[in-house]
Amino acid sequence: MVELFTNYDTGARQRALALTNVGVTLVIIWLHAWLNRRGRRLSMIVIATVLAAIWLDALGNFQHFYASYWWWDRLTHGIGGLAASALFIDLYLNWRSTAAPELWRMYLWLGFLVGQFVSAMYEVSEWLGDILFNTHRVQGPFDSPRDLFFNLLGGLIAATLFVIARRWSRREQLLGDRKNGIV
Repeated sequence: MVELFTNYDTGARQRALALTNVGVTLVIIWLHAWLNRRGRRLSMIVIATVLAAIWLDALGNFQHFYASYWWWDRLTHGIGGLAASALFIDLYLNWRSTAAPELWRMYLWLGFLVGQFVSAMYEVSEWLGDILFNTHRVQGPFDSPRDLFFNLLGGLIAATLFVIARRWSRREQLLGDRKNGIV
């Protein structure tokens, strides 16, 4: 809603950014419902992270935080890289339940890589927007490499959190088994 009530540099750009934010939100909601119908689900933490990344970017654009705060771009790329990798890791780990459970590392790695690819394509879209539509989103020669670095950092944090969560889950399961006399 922030996009609809804030004046931005051009009406076309405002509509495009609003459509992007609302569209991605609807895709995430649809994906979650689609997985639910198949007995799977996305983690609520992952959904919240993806939606937070989308709306932090919207706030940065429409409230001019990118221009006002030097750290806003780094924050949004870090959270965006984390969200993209977390989403794909969660999707692949959902599929893991139908495959061999010992392949979880492969699914984790694949989710991380696809998330980084999506983050890199977003950076390419910024560059193309500057060339084709004069959007001025790439700020200086080091903006894109820095953005890619923070996307990578966020993705590494996501992968690390999934590994920690898996170890914690396995530890809790082992403790429960011992308590019930199974092990």
